[in-house]
Amino acid sequence: MSAQARVQQPPWQPPPNTDGKSIHIYNSLTRSKTPFAPLDPQGRKVTWYVCGPTVYDDAHVGHARNYVSTDIIRRIMRDYFKFDVNFVMNVTDVDDKIIIRARQHHLFDEFIDPKRRRDTKTIQDTSSAAFATYLAKNLKSIPNDVSPEELSRHIEKQYEDVLNGNALSRGKISKDDEDRTKMRIKTALAAADGVRLLKVDPTAMEEGAYVEKVKDVLMPYLDSLYGSTFDASDHTIFTTWAKKYEDRFMEDMKALNVLEPDVVTRVTEYVEKITAFIAQIEQRGFAYKTSDNSVYFDIKAFEEGNNSYARLEPWSRNNMDLQADGEGALTKKTSDKRSDADFALWKSSKEGEPSWQSPWGLGRPGWHIECSAMASHELGDRMDIHSGGIDLAFPHHDNELAQSEAYWCDKHHGGQHQWVNYFMHMGHLDVQGAKMSKSLKNFVTIRHELSREGGLSPRSMRILFMLGGWKERFEVTEGLKKEASAWEDKVNNFFIKVLGTDETRAVNGHSDMSEAPIQTYLAEAKEKFHNALTDSFNTSLAIQAISELITKYNSLEAGTIRFEHTKEVALWVTRMVNMFGLNGTATIDSEIIGWSGIDIPAYAMPYLTLISNIRDRLRKQAQQKGAIKVEDVTDIRQKLRDSPLPDTTETAPYQKVLDSALGSVTELTASEQSTASIMEVADRIRDEDLWNLGVYLEDRADSPTARIRPVTKELREAKEAQQAKKAKKSIADRSKNLAAAPTAKDDKRMISPQELFKNEEYSAWNEDGIPTKDKDGNELTNSKTKKLKKQWEHQKRLHDQWQSQQQT
Repeated sequence: MSAQARVQQPPWQPPPNTDGKSIHIYNSLTRSKTPFAPLDPQGRKVTWYVCGPTVYDDAHVGHARNYVSTDIIRRIMRDYFKFDVNFVMNVTDVDDKIIIRARQHHLFDEFIDPKRRRDTKTIQDTSSAAFATYLAKNLKSIPNDVSPEELSRHIEKQYEDVLNGNALSRGKISKDDEDRTKMRIKTALAAADGVRLLKVDPTAMEEGAYVEKVKDVLMPYLDSLYGSTFDASDHTIFTTWAKKYEDRFMEDMKALNVLEPDVVTRVTEYVEKITAFIAQIEQRGFAYKTSDNSVYFDIKAFEEGNNSYARLEPWSRNNMDLQADGEGALTKKTSDKRSDADFALWKSSKEGEPSWQSPWGLGRPGWHIECSAMASHELGDRMDIHSGGIDLAFPHHDNELAQSEAYWCDKHHGGQHQWVNYFMHMGHLDVQGAKMSKSLKNFVTIRHELSREGGLSPRSMRILFMLGGWKERFEVTEGLKKEASAWEDKVNNFFIKVLGTDETRAVNGHSDMSEAPIQTYLAEAKEKFHNALTDSFNTSLAIQAISELITKYNSLEAGTIRFEHTKEVALWVTRMVNMFGLNGTATIDSEIIGWSGIDIPAYAMPYLTLISNIRDRLRKQAQQKGAIKVEDVTDIRQKLRDSPLPDTTETAPYQKVLDSALGSVTELTASEQSTASIMEVADRIRDEDLWNLGVYLEDRADSPTARIRPVTKELREAKEAQQAKKAKKSIADRSKNLAAAPTAKDDKRMISPQELFKNEEYSAWNEDGIPTKDKDGNELTNSKTKKLKKQWEHQKRLHDQWQSQQQT
């Protein structure tokens, strides 16, 4: 029997007006889906508090999963279900992690500052001591006195199982502990390289390579030596550090199209209110002061007062590792605590840490109390929704609940005060089976992911999270990324098709289209979509309903749907993707069909319409085996003289393509034309000239005119696949010809180095023809690339010699 099965959560009290027929939310307080009803008697206002970031470093994609998923649900509540949501988010701007990070960086920067440079021996000795200290603390199976030169051998011997992907302890399921050990091994090996480098070449201190190698072992070591001597009376170093990363977090959220909170609370701005909150808990008899002037929550007294501790995870209440993590790395060990599980409300001041005045002396708030005090100040004695990452459930959220219920319980005559009605926890984002986290150093920052080549866009990341669901633990696999990309492309193409339909109708003037079942399909989609969202915000099913509707729309014969019905479908799809935050700031009541990324700049359309018209004429003549006449060109040029196109810097590239098209058509009129020569010009206009401007002319079987559309990711991938197929065939043909040719010494010298590796062993090459990916599409290793480069350089010398001989 599992611990969860043995230990029951305390009873949950449904709020008034719960009819069980509306929205159901997966509630961490019951571990089940519960009917949602706000406290507001009118049933419209919703109060919501979310645990925000601890701003000591850049946010990573795991954080994005939390905040984007929260944002999606908030938008559904606000825009789809029409609740008036008051959304409050805190920023933890003073905390053990912030203090340590700011202090370590300050001390490290001083250590490497040329103006404060120590002598070479001091630097060498400090680096070596930091290396040894790191090993003693983090890799205890390695002898303390091992030299940097011997480290690798010892690691291979002592951590062979972990390095081979096995568990750290027999019978234990491998993951977080093993990944943490691997991270520490990587840090230690880098530091060993840095220490070795400094011994061999003392001038390496001037080089960035040394600094990066030893940084992760030097920072904690310097802090252990000088952290307590740090002058923390001026909070500037800490507040500047926190402000920097708060600003960067807000920038990341804006880039991800996450709505701004209605209220942002910061710990440093609430210290006075937090101390008053603690004093009230102490007055209630649920907190006590220790001899070092810290204040702790008294769990035993709280439970003896007929209250429930650990509402969310009662099975975790004796987990000492989680308790220690919740207390923070700088918390003093004290024998004054009445129970090991009691947690700090107020931490007494220590040297090297920022502090504030309080009734108990200088100190600072504990981590958990900040949310209780700030949320209570903003939302009162009860709220509808509280949310955060699942890793915060215990001890942070459980302690937060206990503190708040201890504060408010007297108002309700003691016992079982329910401060939060619905607790929502966003699931972990995994990397190869382990939680993405800063402590494991297995994370990718949001800004790096959004900026790197081939990285996720804000829209594709949001779609990915919608497919994964908000509460489930999931991993971003290639399969899931392809599924998200396919859904995005499908919606892209739907919008382009619909917008193209509008243009086609304007040209063809259809008005007698027959009825089609599209309205039935739309009604079915709306029902499935609604049911998905009422079922604990099941976004995966919701976007599946959109996909199925588009499939049914595409299955209908072109020209059989009234345009007003097409517009109705397209507007609904548009409004729903807008509601999910997939289209920037566009709203759910928008009358503009489509989303960003499918539109052509307005200034380009006069040029593109004319270029497309020229190409349509070329295709028509080729299909009819006709010829382009001089009059065709003269007619176009005359129209341009009568109605000149706009001439700006922005339109210059399109003017160039138009001039090129007219020049090519003029050349055709002066030559012996053939279907092939005409189509060659038509294809070049579409596949090269306009393609390079991000525009594609899509030929349609039901219309003599091409659809003008942007080049999408799907189109690029299709073109790359087609080019790869042609290249593969060309390579096969060339290999066949070479095999049939005489085998003379000069044969190999005749091969250009750019063609040397163009064979079926590889699937991608750089501009020099050196392979970058194997036949399965995997990146080549550095050693393989170096080997191929040497062969390439050798072939180049041979080929250059052969060419020189041919010229003489």
